[in-house]
Amino acid sequence: MTEQPRYGAPSPADGPTSPGTGAVSRADVAAAPSTTPAAGPVDHPTIPDGAAAARPRIRTSPGRTKIGGAWIGLILGAVVLVFLLVFVLQNLDPARVAFLWFEATLPLGIWLLFAAIAGVLLLAIPGLGRMVQWRRASRRTGAGR
Repeated sequence: MTEQPRYGAPSPADGPTSPGTGAVSRADVAAAPSTTPAAGPVDHPTIPDGAAAARPRIRTSPGRTKIGGAWIGLILGAVVLVFLLVFVLQNLDPARVAFLWFEATLPLGIWLLFAAIAGVLLLAIPGLGRMVQWRRASRRTGAGR
């Protein structure tokens, strides 16, 4: 089984383009004419060495943008709100809650919604405190100007 000669510009995966490394130069292509049994000699078009690499690549998408991230966040937020609404509507059985001197009866889904909001606020308070620290530190060093 003989190896077919490769045509065109070398790939970076071919390694160095010195003789004997597997890359085919224009001289090698001209010296080894290809034939097919039925039609005789076949002329293969060649690409000059490095021509494919010299062409600039066309970028087809802008990549990730802040607007795209905002849209993804809005869509995910809307999906979460729909699931939350379904959860509340499926848990409308009344539940009585007593905390210290406070006592009330509301649907179970509403109580769980309040608990989730309280959890988010408990996570946001330390983050807010850290942001205030960063702002004060940047004002002291003059980095915010």
